[in-house]
Amino acid sequence: MKKLFSILSLSVALYGCTDNSETKHSSNIVVTDAKGNTISLEKPAEKIVALFDPSVDAIYMLQAQDKLIGIPAETYADKELFEPYKRIDARVAAKSLTIPGSNETANLESILQLKPDLVIVQNMTPGTINSLKQMNIPVYQAAASKYEDVMKELKDIGALTGKNDRAAELLQYADSTIKSMQTQSAAITKKKNAYFAWANGRIFSTAGHGSMMHNTLTNAGVNNVCTTEIDQPNINPETLLQWNPDMIIMWNDSPDLFYNKKELSAITAIQQKQIFNLMPMFYYNPHTLKSLAASVAINQWAYGFADNGHLAKVENIIKKLYGEENGAKLLNYFK
Repeated sequence: MKKLFSILSLSVALYGCTDNSETKHSSNIVVTDAKGNTISLEKPAEKIVALFDPSVDAIYMLQAQDKLIGIPAETYADKELFEPYKRIDARVAAKSLTIPGSNETANLESILQLKPDLVIVQNMTPGTINSLKQMNIPVYQAAASKYEDVMKELKDIGALTGKNDRAAELLQYADSTIKSMQTQSAAITKKKNAYFAWANGRIFSTAGHGSMMHNTLTNAGVNNVCTTEIDQPNINPETLLQWNPDMIIMWNDSPDLFYNKKELSAITAIQQKQIFNLMPMFYYNPHTLKSLAASVAINQWAYGFADNGHLAKVENIIKKLYGEENGAKLLNYFK
C-alpha cells in the first residue's frame, strides 16, 4: 500500500511540475460549474470520465457518448440503468467501459490510468479534485437539483464536448414543451394536490420547492403538498395525514407501501386508490430532461385521461431527447 501511495504521489508531483504554458493561453471553451469553479478547455474534450448518472445521461442525449471512457459503477450494478444503456451502447452491454468509481467515491488511480481530458462528477473529495487539477485534468461538478441546473449543465456539457448545436436543439425543445405545459396548467381551475415519494422504500422522503421534482409537479398542473424549500425533506406520518393529498406519485416502488399502512388509511389518495408509479425509472428521471415525460404522465393521471393515454407523448419525448435511432431502441426494450 505504501509503495502504491508513493507511486501515486510521484505521479501527481510529476504532473504538477510539467510545463503549464498551454493553460496560460486564452481558452476557446469556458464554463462555470455548480460550485462556481471555472473550467477552461482549449478544444472540446475527447476522453471523458463521468461519474454522475444525470451527466452521463446528458452526454447520451447530446450524442457525445463516443467520448465516454469512464462511467459510474452504478451503470453496471443497477438494472434500471444497465438494461437501457446496454441497448444504445455496445460497450455498456459488454461491460468494457471502465468504472473508476461511483457518484459517492472516485478512484483517483483508476481515473489517472484513463488519462481523461475532462472529469464530470457530482460528489468528489476536495483532495481528489485538487490532485486532478494539479495534473491539468479539468473537473466539472454538476448538481441537477433544479430545473435551472439541468438546463445550464446540459448547455455546459454541450460546450465542453463540442455539441453546442445539439444542446441548443434540446434546450429549445425543452423550453417550448415546458411553456406549452405551463399554459395548459394555468387553464386548470381546480388543481389536484399531489405528494411525491422517492424510491427505495422512502415513502416519507418527499420533494420540496427547491427540487427538480417540484418543477415536474407544477409543470404537470398539480400542487405540491410539500411547502418547504428543502430539496428532499423527510416527514412523519402525521404530516402526510395533515396534507391529505388527492394523489400520490411514486418512483419505482409498490403502492402497497402506502396501502398496507393502516395509520395512513384516511388519506384521500389512499381511499380513492390514486397512487401512481413512474416506471420504468429510466423514462422519468426528474434529474434530467426526462422530467418532461414525468410531467406528462402525472398530468394525465391527475385529470382523468384514459389509462396509459400518456404513453404516446412519452415515447415522442424519448425520441426527441435521444434521437430517433436510440430512442426507438429504448422504446423497444420497455415495450
